[in-house]
Amino acid sequence: MPKNATKKNGEVSKNRLKKEKQKEANVGKTIAIFLIVLVVLGLSIGILFSPAFNLTEVIIKDGTNVKAEEISSLLDVKYGENVLKQKYKKIKESVLSLPYIKDAKVTINFPDKIKVAYIERRPYATIKFLETFFVTDRFGYLLEANKENKFPDLPILYGIELEGYELGNQLAEVSGLKYKNIVQLLETAKQKNIPYTISEIDYESVSEVKLWIKESDIEIVYGEIKKEMLIDKLNYLSEVMKTLIAEGKRGSVDVSSDTYLEETIFTDINNM
Repeated sequence: MPKNATKKNGEVSKNRLKKEKQKEANVGKTIAIFLIVLVVLGLSIGILFSPAFNLTEVIIKDGTNVKAEEISSLLDVKYGENVLKQKYKKIKESVLSLPYIKDAKVTINFPDKIKVAYIERRPYATIKFLETFFVTDRFGYLLEANKENKFPDLPILYGIELEGYELGNQLAEVSGLKYKNIVQLLETAKQKNIPYTISEIDYESVSEVKLWIKESDIEIVYGEIKKEMLIDKLNYLSEVMKTLIAEGKRGSVDVSSDTYLEETIFTDINNM
């Protein structure tokens, strides 16, 4: 027999053997997958029908401004029913309906518990509108409303219209723009370590914003909040206020002009 024919027959045998082994391997994989599916199916059926997986508890911890009780009262859960049959999307939506809740996560603690974790919005300022104090977070979400000021350490804002807004809403349009400007002013003052605390802001007039600081009885007529002037103007005010506070002055400082460096006016009420 020619050498080429022998070589060719050998290669055919090798290929046939390789295909047979591959076929056997595929059959083995199929059987393994089938067995795994059976096990998973069996476990699933066991979990669905075993009373050991019936809901007995919803785990919720108290937050800073949200109580577990408050969240629990909103949840549509069915105790004694399988944990896998609970309406998790609806549970999460109920938690997120609270104005203070920024984000929430609902998980199963096998075998018979559900855990609710959440992130709270942080109070940032208080808006005084009519006779009510509205607490807001840094991004302008309305968190709660009170007849008395519940957070005296937060700056109080005046001149921001809240007609038609509901708790949980975010400020928009003119009110939202005013609020963003105030946040930028407060954050810039914080970042630049301005040595006084802005306790009240009147934004009734866009061109004549007024500030009051915690450390003295001095009204600051700031003027329009312009982003490009914030740092320089606050640094200048910092030096002016240091001097006035050191001297025990009471009155009004007007830096509302764009040429405030030359036109700063101080009115001393002690000499009126």
